[in-house]
Amino acid sequence: MQGTFKALFAAALLVFSAGCAREWQNPESALPAQDIAIASILASPDAYDMSGVEVIGKVWNLRYESHGVNEYGEEELYTTFMIADRKGIGIDVFVKGEAPIVEGDYLKVTGLFRKQFQTTGPYFYSRIDAVCLEGWSPNLTYWVREFEFD
Repeated sequence: MQGTFKALFAAALLVFSAGCAREWQNPESALPAQDIAIASILASPDAYDMSGVEVIGKVWNLRYESHGVNEYGEEELYTTFMIADRKGIGIDVFVKGEAPIVEGDYLKVTGLFRKQFQTTGPYFYSRIDAVCLEGWSPNLTYWVREFEFD
């Protein structure tokens, strides 16, 4: 009787714990983010500073640049571009490495929005440090969503 009870308890424990198990996500690319319009971010940068955001739009001003060479002798590349909505309102995006995108691509960008102070030029520089870039194509849902923010 005791052995049967232990076996049933172990089986029940496995069944219930399987429901709680999640797929592992890399902490470098897993970021809780809110889907937000670019115009809303730029209208209230203090409200979104250091927040996870998800924006959609078209890639403009794509540049691949280098920070130089790291301690292992490898060149440190990064990609910068502007992502703009249908009205042309854009925000800069920074990606470590060479992103496999081209000018004019439609993307969904998930990343950390940063409003940074700098001592020269425009004093506040807003950008998204991307952790995830997904190819995306505009559809009816996108256009309806964008009209909601007009």
